[in-house]
Amino acid sequence: MSSAPVTKVVKDAWKISMVDGDLRNDLMKYWRGEKDGFVQVGTKKWLYPVKYVRLAEEYKNFEVRLDDVWITGFPRSGTTVTQELVWLLCHNLDFKAAEEDLDERVRYYELNLVFNDKTTEERVKLFPEDDELPRLTECIGNTLKLLDEDNKRRIMKTHLPFELLPDDIMKKGCKVIYICRQPKDVAVSYYHYEKGSWHLDYKGDFKRYWDHFKNGECSFGPYFEHIKQAYEKKDEPNILFVFYENLRKDLAGYIQKIANFLERPLNQDELYKLVDHLKFENFKKNPAVSKNTKDADNNEVEFVRKGKVGGWKELFTVEMNEEADVFIERKTREIGITWPK
Repeated sequence: MSSAPVTKVVKDAWKISMVDGDLRNDLMKYWRGEKDGFVQVGTKKWLYPVKYVRLAEEYKNFEVRLDDVWITGFPRSGTTVTQELVWLLCHNLDFKAAEEDLDERVRYYELNLVFNDKTTEERVKLFPEDDELPRLTECIGNTLKLLDEDNKRRIMKTHLPFELLPDDIMKKGCKVIYICRQPKDVAVSYYHYEKGSWHLDYKGDFKRYWDHFKNGECSFGPYFEHIKQAYEKKDEPNILFVFYENLRKDLAGYIQKIANFLERPLNQDELYKLVDHLKFENFKKNPAVSKNTKDADNNEVEFVRKGKVGGWKELFTVEMNEEADVFIERKTREIGITWPK
């Protein structure tokens, strides 16, 4: 592929520019799973694999339905547990049906984007005994088609920012739940995930990763722009902005808030069952929602790790933390957000 800059203007006038020069070399060096390069989108410079060029219009122009439920947030912010909760609320707490894999019940909207075609083809040849790969490869290119053909109420997960999602989500008033998690914990969780996933295969150390994360140089970044766009919409009637930290502090309260938003009131027995089903130790052991990933060497890696608040302390040095706090405080003031204590 040529290293010359490439631009494209999609329907909503967002310019897509090929990442070039030193930044391209750096990203290609450390994210080994992406073999074709990266693009930056619009004035915010959202970072995605180059595959986004041919998918952008499909994502932006997807046909939205009034009763769609969208679960969104920056990666590793608590979307998975919220998916399980929302699906159960929308399906009359059918725990038996919830034994089906979560990724079949709640579709990952931009699944196609995050899997490089060359890396996936290589994986199939290297590990033909992996019986998960055929199902995965079938879903990768067909997610939007599967959603379009679904005649039931659709629940979708996405990590795309608001400005790159279909405009009709807001125009039609679809229910949108945005989960926000504090940045240092997100960075640590995302680092472990990208390091331990064969389709990403991050090869750097955490200090380097934090520099990329802080500068918006990881997929779906920049983080603070992502939450800013959601926070600005938090008072819209179809938007529920929630914090992951509150989920961990008061799971029952978190469940009630989302149930009320979805207009699905719960009695005490139903609330108790949901709390038990979703509490971390049970959620982590549930094979329908907590399927381990494989790294590039085919070692099994936990998808749901610790999920705790304050996990950043395991990787941030004192010096890194001091620098990070100054940066986060500045960004926090710009957005006007108040973090949970």
